[in-house]
Amino acid sequence: MTENIKTIFEDNIKLLGDMNKAVYYFREQQFDKALILLANSIDQVKFVIEAIIKNREYFNLVDTKSMLEMTTGLLEAKRNRDFILIADLVELQLINFLISIQELIISKEEIVFDEEKYKENIHLLLDNGIGFEQKLIQTMVTAELLESGYRVEFSSCGLMTLAAQNLGNKFYFHTNCHIPLEAFNLARNWYQKGTKRYVIYGFGLGYHITQLSQLAPEAQIEVYEADKNVLQLACAFTEIGEILTNPQIKLIYDPNLELLQKRILEIKAEEVLHVHYPSYKNIRGEAQKNIIDAVYPWPKAIEAC
Repeated sequence: MTENIKTIFEDNIKLLGDMNKAVYYFREQQFDKALILLANSIDQVKFVIEAIIKNREYFNLVDTKSMLEMTTGLLEAKRNRDFILIADLVELQLINFLISIQELIISKEEIVFDEEKYKENIHLLLDNGIGFEQKLIQTMVTAELLESGYRVEFSSCGLMTLAAQNLGNKFYFHTNCHIPLEAFNLARNWYQKGTKRYVIYGFGLGYHITQLSQLAPEAQIEVYEADKNVLQLACAFTEIGEILTNPQIKLIYDPNLELLQKRILEIKAEEVLHVHYPSYKNIRGEAQKNIIDAVYPWPKAIEAC
């Protein structure tokens, strides 16, 4: 992937996250938040369109005329303060356009394992996490992980999603489409005004943790994870360094959930426990699952369905 294409691809990931949030806030009539996101993104949208035009040979299937018409319509709706139309144009045209660009790039490129980036993230994990051992520095053997049922895939937005197998069942940790929106919605559901500390089981690839930290910038977030393979894959294929260097977030490797069990007993009124369901589904030991089943409301209801 050339630097030009890489820049477009990475810029689109952020744009898609911001645009999905903008639609959410427009629909809730939180126009101030929505307009800030939109204003911060318009210039970036223009940059992406100009970059696509400059790389016409690569993006030969993209209709540049419709792109310009889309931008013009969006700016006109913004001038008219027609917030319903703005949300529709962003959701039905702009987001779909950006997704089509991402999918085109994905179809032409391959997932590349960057060993240097992996080692850098592993060192950050050792320096900033709790419970991690030096042996994690060893190069990840992707073939062994694939044999164990783990798999990383590009999603339509350009971020990586993760699949795993447990007890013969395959499942995904994150959506294959709008990952930032899914993570934002989960974090919105977890967010409670006044909560000083969130105790979370399940890191996945960290997207929901990033969104929660942005929604609750004054709160501390403790994240417990039992599966080191998931954490290694996050080091290899995501920007986990942004989480590991965030003083607001503490990542704890807890293979037997002994630390989480002790922490649950110490939870205070201004603290709250939440569980990432796919990570719960990935727990390999029945005893560890029982620790969560004893205190969290939905596991038994799910099993009863």
